[in-house]
Amino acid sequence: MADTNIKSNKPKNNAIRQQRLKAWQPILTPKNVLPTLFFIGISFIPVGIGLFIAAKKVNEFTFEYTECNKTSTTFTPVPNYENVKWKYDKTQEICTVQFEIKETFKKPVFFYYRLTSFFQNHRSYVKSYDSEQLLKGKKLEKLDSNCDPFKVKDGKQYFPCGLIANSMFTDVFDNKLVKVTSGNNNETSTETYPLTEKDIAWPSDADKYGTRNDFLKFYGNDLSNVIPPPNWSISFPEYQNGYNATNFPDLKNWEHFQVWMRTAGLPNFRKLYSKNTETDLKPGIYNIDIINKYDVNRYGGTKSFVITTTSIIGGRNPFLGIAYIFVGIVSLIFGIIFLIRHLYKPRKLGDHKYLSWNKASTTATNTDGDDNR
Repeated sequence: MADTNIKSNKPKNNAIRQQRLKAWQPILTPKNVLPTLFFIGISFIPVGIGLFIAAKKVNEFTFEYTECNKTSTTFTPVPNYENVKWKYDKTQEICTVQFEIKETFKKPVFFYYRLTSFFQNHRSYVKSYDSEQLLKGKKLEKLDSNCDPFKVKDGKQYFPCGLIANSMFTDVFDNKLVKVTSGNNNETSTETYPLTEKDIAWPSDADKYGTRNDFLKFYGNDLSNVIPPPNWSISFPEYQNGYNATNFPDLKNWEHFQVWMRTAGLPNFRKLYSKNTETDLKPGIYNIDIINKYDVNRYGGTKSFVITTTSIIGGRNPFLGIAYIFVGIVSLIFGIIFLIRHLYKPRKLGDHKYLSWNKASTTATNTDGDDNR
């Protein structure tokens, strides 16, 4: 029996297939283009100026302490910094930085650490963790292969596994700034500016991690088969001899770990370490102690700390204001040029003489007229 179904490549008869959807194409005329350009210019420039001023009002102090371990045991001036001194205690690996705050930092005041040339956005790095292990624990044989090369050692699993956890920032900043009365080595402390490490992570981040009791319930009292990441054993004194029931990481309440695990999109980034939302930071000379554990020289980076305030647009970043001002000025310039062009030599809308075939016929007629002469 012959096949009576006739196959056809004809598209279905509907609005999408037959391209009958309603559409609107604006006609650009002087009456709508010129007001638009002037509106963008007049509105963007004041907004940009406001954003720029708001960004400039943000107070910020940044200091790079990468080479602090090479300085002396007494306060010495830091090259290229005004009114900044530092010293280093090699026995305790403590870097003390003395700096001057010249104007009042209005609350809230935020304390960040900043790293450069650290590519947290690398594909292999970003996925190098096991979410189930971080939440409730996981058996060795079921660990995600993305944790390699920090997944297992001698039959023992790393907790937490992966590159992100192993490379965690381990420098420790004091939870206060100590105000001093003089710049001598024997200065006396008069007051402190407290900094808190609470509420520095996103509230939703805590839901991704388990508590110490959750992990002990899963792994049991015998933690001999669970070991800290290699860098943790070096940088954290409490983990040098491994884990036990009292020092096992409480990831749900360890906000520094949660902040670090939220990877940055650019190689130069800052992460929140502490803050003060209660009092202003007054002008004066302050000291801060830093336990110097994190090695950035191995990958050619630098480390700094940043003390800053915020504005309605966030941190100190004038780019947005400059961008608004630039777009506004360009729009005004083009609007003025088009207005002068329109007033000097206006063009009738829909004039048929500007069509290409009319231009060709007009040119031909003029040529024939010249020949008949």
